[in-house]
Amino acid sequence: MIFDCHAHVASNKVLPDRFFDGWVDNIVAAMPGKATDFQIAAIQRMFRELNADHDCSKFVAEMDDAGIDKAILLIIDFGFVYQGEADPIEDIYAIHRDIHKKYPGRFEIFTGVDPRRGREGVDTFEKSVRDWGFKGLKLYPPCGFSPSDERLFDYYEVCSKYNLPVLTHVGPTTPNLSFKHTGPNEIDEAAMRFPKVNFILGHAGTVRFEEAALIAEFRPNVFLDMSGFQTELRRDGFADIMRWHKKRGLIRKLLFGTDWPIHRFYGSQKKWVEAFDDLRDSDVINQQEYESIMYKNTQGLFDE
Repeated sequence: MIFDCHAHVASNKVLPDRFFDGWVDNIVAAMPGKATDFQIAAIQRMFRELNADHDCSKFVAEMDDAGIDKAILLIIDFGFVYQGEADPIEDIYAIHRDIHKKYPGRFEIFTGVDPRRGREGVDTFEKSVRDWGFKGLKLYPPCGFSPSDERLFDYYEVCSKYNLPVLTHVGPTTPNLSFKHTGPNEIDEAAMRFPKVNFILGHAGTVRFEEAALIAEFRPNVFLDMSGFQTELRRDGFADIMRWHKKRGLIRKLLFGTDWPIHRFYGSQKKWVEAFDDLRDSDVINQQEYESIMYKNTQGLFDE
């Protein structure tokens, strides 16, 4: 079994075009020489096409091809940071409810919230769990808040009540959002105050993975999502990073994730699964460790 702990609905109704415009800016800036208008338009078109899988049919096909049995769809609440550009959050919740019904057993949904929604946001979050079957909380600090913001504590009380995990983004993102609250240490206050709530550091810190690992090593309720390391696979550094985590005794804290569709341009879902298969086949990790990373650690976060 394979359980993807980190994915999104690839739809401009969920991920606004402006979010991907920032990724395009980064790609263009990294190109040798000055990009032509034709090249920029081609990259923009690629992202628009990637972000048009409104019912997850393409994603499910990729999951099937890769042998991924189940995935968590994470909702990001862009309502405050992209005012007038993001669809209403109620509509986004409805899209996810429909997908959840369309593909029984294939997806779990994490409610996306911005703490500036106040009491209404807390009530909607609890309703999403109680009435819609959503199974966790997704936070996106680049929208302008810390995951240890006191306005989130009422949400964490709901998570404690229903045994729900929290996944928070860590590390860089599109350059038109702030990186201020994206450091791994931003979770520390919340993890300390709510020891019964399991917190997942999205992308395991990526470029700050050592800092993220340190928190996971000494906070029993902090886990590391391995999505985002597709870039290290291209640089031939992924096996070394896995060995580093293994030496720290952190295999039990690592969760397989893909971050569909964000990293799709680095390769298919199947390619990313095969990267973990290669780690097992080359004895970087053994079969038991492979199973822990690929599904058991994630599944354990939902067990009572």
